[in-house]
Amino acid sequence: MSASNPPLFERLRPLLDPLNPAELHGLLCGLLCAEGELAQDRWLQMAREALADDVELSPSVKDLLAKLLDYGVAQLHDPDCSITPLLPDDSAPLLQRADALGEWCQGLLYGLGMGHIEQHGVLSGEGREFLHDIADIAQVGFDQAGNETDETAYAELVEYLRIGLLIIQHDLRLTAAPHASSPY
Repeated sequence: MSASNPPLFERLRPLLDPLNPAELHGLLCGLLCAEGELAQDRWLQMAREALADDVELSPSVKDLLAKLLDYGVAQLHDPDCSITPLLPDDSAPLLQRADALGEWCQGLLYGLGMGHIEQHGVLSGEGREFLHDIADIAQVGFDQAGNETDETAYAELVEYLRIGLLIIQHDLRLTAAPHASSPY
């Protein structure tokens, strides 16, 4: 990739400072799964409170966060199920990508918690297993540069996160559907 067009993650990192793009995207995905829809003002408030130690964000950061919200909504509603965690490009060192993967998982768990998923009903067995797995993944790190086996494991984890996120979204939509149609 050319230096004039770096990957999305690398473009966002300096623009969102002090927010971490991976953790922020995980938070957004968790909130969107839990709440279905998320008003821009609520998203900006939650991102500021959760990840920026409640400091005031600049207008340019707020604008970027609004665009990230639109991006996340589009990803989760894509009929081709194209949602993918926002992580550094594959050309970044594995240690950096693994750290970002853990931060994305932390953000996702935080977003699901802020969205009070426990009040939505019971998750499927796969959904519960996924939540346990991402809690573990959020704590994992590498001590050294990876080899080809580590690269393969990383790629499989990213795919697992993508599929698991769709499972959580599906479970939460199913449990919300009876409440939405109920006259009571």
